[in-house]
Amino acid sequence: MNTTERGTWGENLAASHLESYGIAVIERNWRSGRYEIDLIGRHADTWIFAEVKVRKFGYAETAFESVDLFKQQRIIIAADHFLKHQNRQADAARFDIICIEYGRHEHRIQHIEDAFICMP
Repeated sequence: MNTTERGTWGENLAASHLESYGIAVIERNWRSGRYEIDLIGRHADTWIFAEVKVRKFGYAETAFESVDLFKQQRIIIAADHFLKHQNRQADAARFDIICIEYGRHEHRIQHIEDAFICMP
């Protein structure tokens, strides 16, 4: 599997994971200029903006560590662009990280809800 295929595979798993919890996945790989959000979902009155990371088991840097402050700020700006450009209201929003770790014959999904916050 090349990098693009691995990313698509991981995002498909993450989308299915969210849907299994009743979250409607509205957008995948949403882009506005240089900003991008892997998955955008909606559950009741909450928008969910999810960053998906795919790593091999035992990879030196964990997926969670790779979503540093700079990356968080970019996701927050992208979410703001999404809501403004789509003329959508955000009653509530949360930012999740979904990590897909995989090995030769297995994978594991770790999902951190409200992984970081956006201060007004």
